[in-house]
Amino acid sequence: QALDEWYGQEKKDYEAFAAKYPLNGELARQETNIKAMLDWADKEQIVQTPTIFINGYELPTAYAVEDLKYVLN
Repeated sequence: QALDEWYGQEKKDYEAFAAKYPLNGELARQETNIKAMLDWADKEQIVQTPTIFINGYELPTAYAVEDLKYVLN
């Protein structure tokens, strides 16, 4: 529900959103995991999402996910 509300807003007001949906303790403790993910993305030169990998290789931009049914036979 929170994501629907955030992305459905025409004008984003983070202060109001954060007040309505405060972080719970579990999410606040994920800082180490988030830092590890960011470090991994930097190391692998992942600069956008989504980035699709097949067997450890990035899907070339010449292909779309829909093309996989033809490529993976």
